[in-house]
Amino acid sequence: MNNNILHWQIFPRDLLPEVLFGVESHKLKGYHNLDIYEIKKENIAVGYPVTRQGSDYAPPGILVLDEESAAETFSWLRVYAPETSPLSQFARVISNDDWKTFNANNHYKQKVLREDIWASVIVGEALAQGEADVELAFLPLSRASGCFTTAIARAASIHGTDDATRTCANRLRQIEADRRFVKRSVSVEDLLPIWALAGARFNEPLSPSAAADLVLDAAAKYMSDAKASTLNILRSSEYRKLASDSIEERVLVFQRLVNELMHSAVRDPRNGFASAIVAAAAFLVGRSTTHEFLLRRVGRAFPEAPVWFGLIAALAGPRTWDPYWARAVKGIERQIRSKFDWVESSGFDLCWSEFAWFAKAFNTSEIFSTLPKLMPKVISVEIVPGATCQFRLALGSASESESRPVHEATARERELQSALAQFIGLATRTRSLLEGQEAPVQLSLGLEDGGTISAKATRSKKFKPS
Repeated sequence: MNNNILHWQIFPRDLLPEVLFGVESHKLKGYHNLDIYEIKKENIAVGYPVTRQGSDYAPPGILVLDEESAAETFSWLRVYAPETSPLSQFARVISNDDWKTFNANNHYKQKVLREDIWASVIVGEALAQGEADVELAFLPLSRASGCFTTAIARAASIHGTDDATRTCANRLRQIEADRRFVKRSVSVEDLLPIWALAGARFNEPLSPSAAADLVLDAAAKYMSDAKASTLNILRSSEYRKLASDSIEERVLVFQRLVNELMHSAVRDPRNGFASAIVAAAAFLVGRSTTHEFLLRRVGRAFPEAPVWFGLIAALAGPRTWDPYWARAVKGIERQIRSKFDWVESSGFDLCWSEFAWFAKAFNTSEIFSTLPKLMPKVISVEIVPGATCQFRLALGSASESESRPVHEATARERELQSALAQFIGLATRTRSLLEGQEAPVQLSLGLEDGGTISAKATRSKKFKPS
């Protein structure tokens, strides 16, 4: 919604309680354009939708507070008018600085955003941040609301500027560092190179191998500290075997690569490039998203791998998506595309300015527990206008990464493993019979023992050392 279809009035702070409940007259002389210089000290600008102007009941749609006096206003209301705290339960609350920044952005031509690319990355993050035993087919789409990438994608979609996404990322970092919220398996810092590539311009979908090469190439350049031992894996003939036409050979190559990466990454628990290699290998096994389940076996060891997998799938395009991945992407894409309206204030518990005050003014997590919320143990924060993210309250619990249950094979995964094992056994027996030899003992695929590791990795078969 543009500024010119809002009706503005300036009120002193002590009248705000009556204004919020619609008691104070809002039929006084107002303005169609907000002069932010009128918001001084205790004054608060209240914006009403013009569609409700003159109505018997016209609650405010947006509240703009002076940046410097906002903390004093929040404190005063909590003490002298506790029924009005938090303000975010009444309307969108924003500082005059943010209003100036983000309202101005809406007047510029926005970037062309590929929501499907961002949605695929969000599917990957939802898998990475959640429980390891949840199959993609049963992944709740609501989990996207708790992904860092969702907030970044919405900021880019609505405001279309690098400043908006940069501000969003910085604020996500601040909340991420707050120990009152559950620590996540994948951090904002881990996601930065993925976001950079997701925001680039792409025309036609790439082939599976080209998408994997491009992602690994970009990851290697971004992660200049990638360990030589990890980089050497991409130069090896073993990695090139992922181009084999034999599905069983590609599965075995994947397992050997994982084992090698796990041993090399033990020396550096946050060698994140390894996660990108694991993601690329899993994608190339099926040359599509069909073998996403392989990543769940090694989730603890390579926590970022599902997000890299989502990026590769995004660049390879819908033709490489299995039905479960396609449905999840399209369901989340719809959320990213939803229209932004300045006076729409549902879907979050606290706006950024008010959350920042609560976080600074109170030291305990109980303060967030006692606030009215959409969900009991989760606080939803509007990071920048229109872009929200959910955070789970720690409340003495273990971090998400520490509390994730050990993965147990799901029914679908067991069936796939069994089918692959039988296929390999049949191929081995047939070969030996054709060669007139006794069939050897069938080898295991090595998928029964889930690995564990954490990494940052190298690049693809097109890798050229600098």
